[in-house]
Amino acid sequence: MSVFTSVDTQEDPDRVLSYLDQIANAASGMKHYVMAAHALRHPEGPILDLGCGAGHDLVLFNSVGLQAIGVDPSSVLLKAASNRIDSDLTSLVRGRGESLPFTSESFSGCRIERVLMHVVEPAVVLAEAVRCIRLGGLITVYEPDWSEFRVRDDSGDQRTGWIAGSRHPGIGGHLWKLLEEAGCEVLDRVEERSIWRSLNVLNAVIGLEASLQRAIDLERISQQDAERWIEVQRASEEAGEFVAIATKILVVALRSQ
Repeated sequence: MSVFTSVDTQEDPDRVLSYLDQIANAASGMKHYVMAAHALRHPEGPILDLGCGAGHDLVLFNSVGLQAIGVDPSSVLLKAASNRIDSDLTSLVRGRGESLPFTSESFSGCRIERVLMHVVEPAVVLAEAVRCIRLGGLITVYEPDWSEFRVRDDSGDQRTGWIAGSRHPGIGGHLWKLLEEAGCEVLDRVEERSIWRSLNVLNAVIGLEASLQRAIDLERISQQDAERWIEVQRASEEAGEFVAIATKILVVALRSQ
């Protein structure tokens, strides 16, 4: 599974931190959208950043004067976050989404990004997050839909979701239903597509080589087929025809129950 299921046991956690720095830049548009959505509601209490990672989004909240509490199970990531945040506005708590150490209705809102794809039971984590939000509070959830990951070839865009290393690669496509089942009213669904024309860039974004090996280990694809697939993509890139497309989905909702 993904390194994000066990960051603290990785041999080189600095690679995870470097990746998060890169994603903070690549996804800055949607991150600012989320920050603005919360800020425009003028929350009277703190915002919960569930799975805060290295604290990039907490910094965005700090920049507009929003109070926030970041929660993450990784001590490595929380240490990185502590060096980044404004401690007058933000606190950090080590904890897991399945059992949050907060009383019910403690927060004015919540943001979740690229967390549900990694956890064992997304619905349980989402229900915990909603429990901690006040009635009418805003919750924003942003997840990819790797089941829709496509690579273009002569016959069109081919689904290549087998390459994803997360537990729930298609979670982005289920957010609306999950939020409604958790007692929320959906206000908006925003879809973003990333298109890559370079294997090097794609490798930097998803760790292409590691993803291929993981797919082989999980028997999603054979070693021979994986080698053939990457050869085809390299030839496509050399011919200037390589195209890969990923879909990411943000759902904005209110706690209604």
